[in-house]
Amino acid sequence: MVNKTFAAVLSLVFLASNGSFEVEADEFRQLLRSGEYVQALGRARANQDMVLRQQQMIQIARHQAASGVQAGALESLASLQDFADGSLIRSTGQAETRPMPSGSQGGAAMADFDTLIDLIKATVAPDSWDDLGGAGTITPFPGGIYVDRDGLMVRLDSRRDSELQGIRREQFDGMFSDKGQDVRETSSMRKVSLVRLQRQLQLLQLRNERADQVMRNLAGIYKIQYVLVYPDQRDIVIAGPAGPWKENGNGRLVNTNNGKPVLKLDYLVELMRNAYSANPTFGCSITPRTANLLKAKQYLASHNGKPLTPQNTDAWIQGLRQSVGRQDVEVFGTDNQTHLAQILVEADHHMKLVGLGEVPGVPGMNSYLDNLVQSDEPTQGVNMLRWWFTTNYQALHASKDGLAFEVVGPAVKVLSENEIVDQLGNRQQTGKSDPLTQQFASEFTSNFEMLAERYPVYQELRNVFDLAVISMLIKSHELDRKVDWNPEFYTQSYGYQPVRAQAVNSVKSVVSYRITTDRVVLAAVSGGVIVDPLPVVNQKNLKQDDYGILNAEYQGNRGIDLPGNTWWWD
Repeated sequence: MVNKTFAAVLSLVFLASNGSFEVEADEFRQLLRSGEYVQALGRARANQDMVLRQQQMIQIARHQAASGVQAGALESLASLQDFADGSLIRSTGQAETRPMPSGSQGGAAMADFDTLIDLIKATVAPDSWDDLGGAGTITPFPGGIYVDRDGLMVRLDSRRDSELQGIRREQFDGMFSDKGQDVRETSSMRKVSLVRLQRQLQLLQLRNERADQVMRNLAGIYKIQYVLVYPDQRDIVIAGPAGPWKENGNGRLVNTNNGKPVLKLDYLVELMRNAYSANPTFGCSITPRTANLLKAKQYLASHNGKPLTPQNTDAWIQGLRQSVGRQDVEVFGTDNQTHLAQILVEADHHMKLVGLGEVPGVPGMNSYLDNLVQSDEPTQGVNMLRWWFTTNYQALHASKDGLAFEVVGPAVKVLSENEIVDQLGNRQQTGKSDPLTQQFASEFTSNFEMLAERYPVYQELRNVFDLAVISMLIKSHELDRKVDWNPEFYTQSYGYQPVRAQAVNSVKSVVSYRITTDRVVLAAVSGGVIVDPLPVVNQKNLKQDDYGILNAEYQGNRGIDLPGNTWWWD
């Protein structure tokens, strides 16, 4: 039996992981356990083995339901060909009849389906389902189902016709502008007036009504490209590509055609309030607890040099996890009880998963652990690794008169640093980053576009960064004053009310490892997100547009005749 010494690099990852702490050979199970349901769905649907494909779809639906992604779980179930009688009626009202495989609706399948239905019901408000007194339906039945735009599956029943009409009306609420344009149409350049939108939101508040889904999703724009200022019209307009949206398998609202998350009104409001605050820096940090660092250091020391075998590896790793314990999460510069705060933590958490090889990266990109094993570098005792997100803008293009701006650059990059843990468990900053720690940060940054295509949470983080930059642009360049506009409904707490969310206060640490013939390598990371948008919009960072593209876009919308209630247009 090989005696394996502990070449341990302890990285304390503040990751809220629901899955296994060990690297799974099966990437499908690995994706499920890390909550990457969109990626898992793609793998399942590509499976040529029908039985295995159906088993995987059921697994995905179970995980989605347990995670609270009800619409995604329902859609996954609806895609099973042996669900109900094979009829699926979608929002178009057209029935799609699918042949049923032999043996469908067998006892085991139905029992598993019923269990999933109960699980989904348990995660939804009790008055949502008709058998509990609500308007919806989730029970399997002959005759097909109705799936609305949010992925909610509703029983087609003549007795429910009036309720179904209500659902359809809600779907189309706000979908058409006063100019008759349909927000669900794909647009290469959609415009949203921040001034006009604020006016409509104020009217809704006076009527004690909430913003419709088109407002909440900023008319389906998924990337801000331009900020256009019109003093004569007293207007500030943001513009970018847009189109219809849907809820993906992870419960994220994304563009139907390309899967990119749409912009959120809630994020805009939170970031406007941050920009107009005394300290516009915002982000999150995950802090290891000193007592836990000391326990981990002592645990490693007590086991150093002892044999590690396949039989005792799991117990050893579990003991290390228990010694590491939890880490504290701090959100600063924005309200902790918002979805914006959750996105900051989620994106940072996921980046650490990629760094440790807990979820796949992209081709040509290795995890830190794999690089460490391949390098065969000597151990450095207990060493804290830090990776964190920050801004990465090349420049802001501006017109000569300072009334049109273009957001340019990938927006996001990862920085790194090594820390040392002393004998008392205290962290000491080094201000330096070793080559392997820096290598992952650099590779993540250079592959950010590909990573964002694979994992939409990074696209959503970029949306947050872009909204932070344009909010600071409005504030620091006094664009609001140029159009004689008071944005207080966005910037003050008594104005628009973003949806409240559960605050993230702590997360579990994750320990990941690789075993070679002569050593065990342990690794994990701490870090966070730090965004200071002010330097990005500094005058010296503005680059004058010499090609006239900005001016052409600006002039194309100047003096346009809009009906009074219109706040978006193509």
